[in-house]
Amino acid sequence: MRTPLFRRLHWALLIGCACALVFVSLGAGQARAGSCNPGSTNFNFTLGSLNTCNSTTSLTGTGATGLYVELTGTAANTRPVIGYASGGSGPGVIGITGSTNSTGGYSAGVAGGLNPSSPASDSAGVRGVSYSQTNFGAGVWGQHQNSSGSAPGVFGQSLSTAASASGVYGEINGSADYSAGVRGQNLGANCCGFGVVGFSAGQGIGIGGYAPNGFGVFGWSPNNWAAWLDGAVTVTNDLHVYGTLYKGGGAFRIDHPLDPAHSYLQHSFVESPDMKNIYDGNVTTDSKGYAIVAMPKWFQALNKDFRYQLTILGHSPWDTQARVWNELKNNRFTIRTNHGKVKVSWQVTGIRHDAYANAHRIQVVVPKTGEDAGKYAYPGLYGQPHSKGVTAIAGMPKALPRLKAPVLPKQR
Repeated sequence: MRTPLFRRLHWALLIGCACALVFVSLGAGQARAGSCNPGSTNFNFTLGSLNTCNSTTSLTGTGATGLYVELTGTAANTRPVIGYASGGSGPGVIGITGSTNSTGGYSAGVAGGLNPSSPASDSAGVRGVSYSQTNFGAGVWGQHQNSSGSAPGVFGQSLSTAASASGVYGEINGSADYSAGVRGQNLGANCCGFGVVGFSAGQGIGIGGYAPNGFGVFGWSPNNWAAWLDGAVTVTNDLHVYGTLYKGGGAFRIDHPLDPAHSYLQHSFVESPDMKNIYDGNVTTDSKGYAIVAMPKWFQALNKDFRYQLTILGHSPWDTQARVWNELKNNRFTIRTNHGKVKVSWQVTGIRHDAYANAHRIQVVVPKTGEDAGKYAYPGLYGQPHSKGVTAIAGMPKALPRLKAPVLPKQR
């Protein structure tokens, strides 16, 4: 069994071999590490000293590891390799596997590892830092340069099953507009790419949002839908709509009062071409046949154009009649019967005329114009493809997109 010390000696021998390969493979114009003099035999880096050179210093070899650097100890801020570029536009460190031709498993241009099981809070296998004060200069940049293929620019994976584990984690301490811990942007102008997309292979959640005092999920579109949901939606708390709700149908669903464990009870909404409100009740006239029905104080501020229905209840004489004696005024109306002590069931409807209703009066018949012309709210019911639906986005395929989880390379 090989001990850690033996493994370290093994790596040291490999590095020594790699350095020897560097000595024989340097090309014209390339300097050996630690020297700018091509005739020098000092081709080793000197640890603890500043090694400077104005020419390219190369390390080449054929082994699985090009350069292995190990720092022992537990000191804070240890970094086996630091790359720093003080001028020009090049990065501090570039890692390229096999001159970009390696197809072996787990090959990596740059690899970072963190071995402690209980590292410090700011430790990292790979760390990127940016002090930029502009829109440019990322701490870590990942890019997929080919126009084909589905490999990600940056791939993060966590094999932990603990709560709050994440493959990619982003954090920011700011409240400026559109500042984000993780930001995704799609520069394509046509449908149907995503700025951020989340997949769940099983019954998990594709995208989750949590904010104890803010908005769990926020969507905004000045010219289209802030959210487009293809599938059933469950709302387990209040739903507030500060606009007009358009729907093909509506109903309430509750546990059946007589069989709550096995059945639902459903009722359809009452529809009207007007913004109509319905009120009803029962009242008994006095000995002279009069009854005053008092409505809430806000009643006439909300409603206008009243209509009435009266029904006589009980075993009244066959000639008993009831009528609205005085119509609504000061939020009350009067009922009169030709006999006293008659029970009457009443119903009043009113048309909303509050500020919102006046500004958003329902148009009963609406011509389909613009992009809606020649399209259908429910194209499938008329034998039409989804692309003929009014909810189809320009550029969307004829059938609804059925998203599948992307096939990503397994990482170790």
